[in-house]
Amino acid sequence: MRLISLLLAIVLLSIMTLPAKAGHSRGNGTCTDDAIHWQNMIEKRSDAPLWEQSKIIQSQAMEKRVTGDTAGCEELMEEALRMIRKPYVTE
Repeated sequence: MRLISLLLAIVLLSIMTLPAKAGHSRGNGTCTDDAIHWQNMIEKRSDAPLWEQSKIIQSQAMEKRVTGDTAGCEELMEEALRMIRKPYVTE
């Protein structure tokens, strides 16, 4: 019984030391997480002044993604996300 408790304690400690991930990271070279993040945000932020422009930039980013330019896609997706993040930009 004592051995099981010790093993359980070791397993729990090892699990607690693993890093947690939020699901969205910048500059990871995939553009997938950026697209999902934008998709989750766009309808919630329809009051953003640059909402329509964000949709246009996202469309351009997806064109880059289709052609294999993931760096260009990530750059454009970050711009599209910036347009709908609070506090809203008005440029």
